[in-house]
Formats: sequence, structure tokens, C-alpha cells
Amino acid sequence: MTHLILLIGRSKIYPYICLVLVTLAFLSTNPLQDFDQRYAISFVGSMCGLLCVILLAKRKNSGNVLGMMAAFGESTANFLGNNIGAALPSIFYFLSHVYGLVNWRKNQDTDKAVKVRQLKENHFLTILFFLIIAAFLNVFLTTELEAKNTEYQLIANCFIFGLGLIAQLLLMMRFSFNWYLWILLNVLTIGLNIYTHNPIIATQYLIYLFNAIYGVIEWKKSQK
Repeated sequence: MTHLILLIGRSKIYPYICLVLVTLAFLSTNPLQDFDQRYAISFVGSMCGLLCVILLAKRKNSGNVLGMMAAFGESTANFLGNNIGAALPSIFYFLSHVYGLVNWRKNQDTDKAVKVRQLKENHFLTILFFLIIAAFLNVFLTTELEAKNTEYQLIANCFIFGLGLIAQLLLMMRFSFNWYLWILLNVLTIGLNIYTHNPIIATQYLIYLFNAIYGVIEWKKSQK
């Protein structure tokens, strides 16, 4: 299975397949007959986001540039859908990609791929602490912005918000553990966007889920 995932992830046609899948999801919303601004913004952000995560999984610094563009589109689309917890991390993602662009450029191997770091055991308690703080912050911001969330939306957004901040920070700091957190976050985001009827972002994060699994294998392999 590991060999198959690496084969797909490293394939030259893999990015094109991903873009086609998201395009089909966008077309399923009948954009020419019933235009929806949220879906249109989601589509542009999704395209940039897909190329971003594929390049980051391959340890390529150019993914950070596309990440900035994707973060802007995804944040706007999620705000329009009242998914506050899913929208706010995108603002952080944008700023972190600026940092990542500089940090990754300083830490590249001879193949122009970023050097991977391994997370130590004493870091896990810090991760748990920030996850709890982020969850409470999301509840506060959702209340202040008066976003209409069901109980399921609120709980899912809390975890998405917290996991997103931590995973992105670890990614920009080059820790391979970040991909495990992305796997969990992607599962939650897929469920949330199916629940709020946004097939574009749901499809996008389904691809992200596979890409996160590929990222775990690729980064662990480079570590060895």
C-alpha cells in the first residue's frame, strides 16, 4: 500500500487528476445556471490549495506561494458559509506561508527540497495545550461574530481551528508530524462541508486527505 501511495503521489499526472476532480465538483453546482459567489471563490481557492499541498508534500518551497493564494480564497468562502472555525485558520495560514517561504529557503538539501525535522516527545504536551486554547478561542470568536452554528458545526469547527493552527505551524517549522494532524483535520472538514452543502471544499479536502497520507510517507522516507 505504501508503494502504491508513493507511486500515485509522485506521478506527473496526479496534480491534473486532482484539478479535474475539483472542477467536476464545481460544475455539479451548475455555476452557469445558478451562480453562487461562495462556490466560485471556493473553486479558485481550491485550485491553488491543491497545487500548494501537493508541492509541500513533495517538500517544494514553491508550495508556500500558492498557499498564500489558497488561504485567501478558502477563508473568504468559509466566512460566507458561517464556518468560522474553518475560516479563521486560513488567515493564519497566509501569514505562516510568508514565514515558511523564508524558512524553507534557508533549509534545503542539494535537490532544492526542504530538510525534515523530527518532533520530540516533550513537544506533545505543548501541542495539547495549544489545541485546548484554540478551541476556546474559536467558541469566543464564533459567539462574538454571532455566526449561526449548530452544535455539530461548533464542535467540528473547534477541532478544525485548533488542529489547523498547530498543523500549519509544525509544517512551516518542517516537522514531519504535521501530516498526522492534517489527516485528522481533513476528515473533520470533509464531514463539515458535506453537512453545510459545499461539495467543492468537500472534494478538495478529500484529495487533501490522500495527500496528507502521501506526505507522511514521503517526509518519513526523507527523514531516514
